[in-house]
Amino acid sequence: MKRLILLSFTLLTTVMSWGETTAPADFVVKLKDGSTLRFVGESTEMSFNAEGTVLSITNPNYYFSASYAIEGIESIDFVDSGEPAGGGSLDEPYVDVTTDPTDDTSYGEVKEQVITDDTHDDYGDFIENYTPKNTVVITYEGDKASYSGNPSGVRVVANGAHVTVTSTKKDIAYTLKGTTTNGSFKLYSDKKTQITLDNVNITNPKGAAINIQSGKTMLIDIADGTQNVLEDGASYTTSTGEDQKGALFSEGQLVFSGEGQLSVKSNGGHGIVSDDYVRVRSGNITINSVRDGINTNDRFIMYGGNVTITAQQDGLDIGKGYIELGGGKLTVNAVDEGITASYEGESDGSTDPTISPYIDIKGGLIKVTTTGDKGHALRAMSTFTMTGGIVQATVEGAGSKALLSEGNMSLTGGKITAYTTGDALYEADIKELSSSAALRSKGKLTITNMTIGAMSTGKGGKAINNVGDIAMSNSTVTAIALGERFEYNGLDSRARGITTDGKFSMTGGSLKVKAYDTPLQVEGTQTFSNNAVYAGYKLQ
Repeated sequence: MKRLILLSFTLLTTVMSWGETTAPADFVVKLKDGSTLRFVGESTEMSFNAEGTVLSITNPNYYFSASYAIEGIESIDFVDSGEPAGGGSLDEPYVDVTTDPTDDTSYGEVKEQVITDDTHDDYGDFIENYTPKNTVVITYEGDKASYSGNPSGVRVVANGAHVTVTSTKKDIAYTLKGTTTNGSFKLYSDKKTQITLDNVNITNPKGAAINIQSGKTMLIDIADGTQNVLEDGASYTTSTGEDQKGALFSEGQLVFSGEGQLSVKSNGGHGIVSDDYVRVRSGNITINSVRDGINTNDRFIMYGGNVTITAQQDGLDIGKGYIELGGGKLTVNAVDEGITASYEGESDGSTDPTISPYIDIKGGLIKVTTTGDKGHALRAMSTFTMTGGIVQATVEGAGSKALLSEGNMSLTGGKITAYTTGDALYEADIKELSSSAALRSKGKLTITNMTIGAMSTGKGGKAINNVGDIAMSNSTVTAIALGERFEYNGLDSRARGITTDGKFSMTGGSLKVKAYDTPLQVEGTQTFSNNAVYAGYKLQ
């Protein structure tokens, strides 16, 4: 038989061998390794085994039941209402998540190092390694265009202000300048080329402002101190067998450098499009698009510069490759997804299982806001990795996630502040509810040496919602879910601070969780060690 353990409400009490007790709604568990765990508002009954492990904390009035595999309990301190307990960060029952205004300057802009090894795969992406032998200057003047420099192997044809260049010559550079409201630049070439934007303003009412029909690398030099504008039309007139999917389009790679200003406005297509990849090394690029801001097939790489995107669809969409962010400042405001490494299959409806787009954040400042339902801020179809940098993400739509990984999520350096405000969403096709979440991983979630603030305020929302195990170490994490329960068609979704179908472990660091329903909901075992500091606040 079990015997009842009576524990003092105010005195530090050593846990006896085993038993049960009815407890107040505020108590602190201290472990022999120095860890401190505070539980506020979520317990009425507790059970212990002979090893001093808390087996269950149950509050049937609030549909709550959880098992905590807490080894090495030294004492339990029950706290009178209003009295602080635990010391330090535990004395803040009304914790909050706020964006740090110093993030805009503290992310630390670092100029990308030029690769000088000509055997390196990225050697050709650096304009410093490209020395043009000939330059063609094209000047736009209203409804006409002129050019100077006409090397052999290069054919320039101007039809009004619509300029078409056909080149078979390598080591060529083109400089574009002047203004036209009815013009364009189109290039046919099988050679790597440099294009310098030198205070050029091109609007093409019938298609792309710049249309590069070449699968080779295009080094886009945004000349220092210049202001450049590219704008497409609301509808396109396209030549047979050719693409022009955006205001600035290329069949090949687009690599941006220089310290000037580039403004891209799309009225019919995407903003900047590459059927290969886009790389931003430097420059100040602003995109306003009726569709995607940047759309690439293979990958997007950014290690410098300042890119601001406003898009009516996705902000940055990579079809089959990956997103690598290592520096610079990337700001996205989108209706649909903000930054997405997605793969939706081939045009014939088939899928390739070898394609698994991922996101890798190594540095820089990433700020994303989305407004549409299921408009995730950052979404990876496979893995999501972060080893440095700062991420700020805010999503407003129902069922939206701030950070979403369809596979494992590994966060091992940097800072994340993530908000969701939308309610859960009923998905009629699968007859299930999809709750909003600040962090969502469908694999294992690893958090090491991180500072994370995750907050969800919509009905049925989650701060951190995970399928696999959660392993947290040496991090400072705040997770808040303030919404009430969401009910629809006999289904419900409850607001939870952290929830996982797997195990939860915390080694060192600090974790503060506040939730309307359940602060920490774990299907598997829960372990705390190495001076971990945990505080869970149940609001209901």
